[in-house]
Amino acid sequence: MQSSFPAIFGFAAALLCTGVLPAGAQGLFPAYDDAFSARIASPADNGTLAQFVTVAVNAGQYDQAISSIEQYLIKYPRDARARLAASRLYYHVGSYELARRQVQYGIEVGGLTASEQQEAVRLLARIERALRGVTWELALTGGVFSAFTDFEPGGAQDDDSFVAPYGRAEGFVRWDLGTPSADALVLSGSLTATQRFFTPDLSVPGGKETFIHGNAAITWDKGLPNSGIDSLRLLLSAFTVTDRFDSDIQETGIGVSGRFLVRPTVETTLFAGGGYIDLGASQGIFADSRVFYEAGGSYRFRNGQALGLRFVGSNDFASGSEIGRSYTGEVRYGGLLMNVPDLFAWSHQVAFSAGHSDAPDLSVGIGTSIKSDFWRIASESDFQLTESQKISVDLAYRETNFDIASRDRKSFEMLMSYTLTLN
Repeated sequence: MQSSFPAIFGFAAALLCTGVLPAGAQGLFPAYDDAFSARIASPADNGTLAQFVTVAVNAGQYDQAISSIEQYLIKYPRDARARLAASRLYYHVGSYELARRQVQYGIEVGGLTASEQQEAVRLLARIERALRGVTWELALTGGVFSAFTDFEPGGAQDDDSFVAPYGRAEGFVRWDLGTPSADALVLSGSLTATQRFFTPDLSVPGGKETFIHGNAAITWDKGLPNSGIDSLRLLLSAFTVTDRFDSDIQETGIGVSGRFLVRPTVETTLFAGGGYIDLGASQGIFADSRVFYEAGGSYRFRNGQALGLRFVGSNDFASGSEIGRSYTGEVRYGGLLMNVPDLFAWSHQVAFSAGHSDAPDLSVGIGTSIKSDFWRIASESDFQLTESQKISVDLAYRETNFDIASRDRKSFEMLMSYTLTLN
């Protein structure tokens, strides 16, 4: 397997570089303006209109897209397809009354195909639910996860690789509380299952195990006075989370968290928060509680690209004494790269992260800790086929260095998946 690792890594590096090079150098300049120009040039072509809306939504350019399509409707007021597209955009930004007006007018004008008529009816039903104060979404993902781990020569573990099925379900239900600050109550959750390669105590040989991650939360999304800025919100959550690493080690807890979310402008988002988890229901770990914290932000450029920064950390405790700590910093950049009318819109992000961990050796006891440093680079591509369907290809390479050199490892992971979103 060692001979195949450089080839795999070379392939990953080539794909990662596609996210780092300037888009113009690849002939993949972000296509928002091109998509709208194509729509203006072919007003009767439903494919170009649908692609324009997909591009705008993926790029997060709702405000510019709405402005553009309103100008278009001045020239073509009886274009039912454009009315449907406008309705979708208004729905995405929460302007449900305007969304309902546009889709109803589009239905009345006529000229929609059978599939467009069905889409309009489904969208109108979603809008009516939103006007009653309830929105929901369920995303179902299935795919294949593969990993290869190269251990430092002289260690107790041989190199290993595997391919495993992957599944994830995640969703939310949001109830609008009808307040002037748009307060809401949100019930959310997710469940992920796949096979992973683990050496849970980081000191003895491990193996391929069925890994399960689950979480559920109830969140109060509270709007705060925001004079002079775009938005200021406070999110208070009660949650439960579980991670099953193998039959003997499972980390399970309940906790509370808070997060401030600030949008000084439409393009800029900042956040900071923290929380506490009671880990008393876990098995095979020493910690009985954890404190965690986070901070970061993102800036969206007009061409559909965005730059994001995030820092997270945690401290573990047992009987009131600190026994472990970890922290990670991440920077990511990307956005819309290419759109192929009637086929897909390609969004890509490249992310780099690095961190440190100091945790008890589960095979020895609290008195013996294992220190490690890691860095990771990832390439994440989404091919949006329709508003509710996408194909994703995610690649990641990671190096972990321990205080004992024979434990060092390098790993390459790939996830190919299909997601269907229901709402």
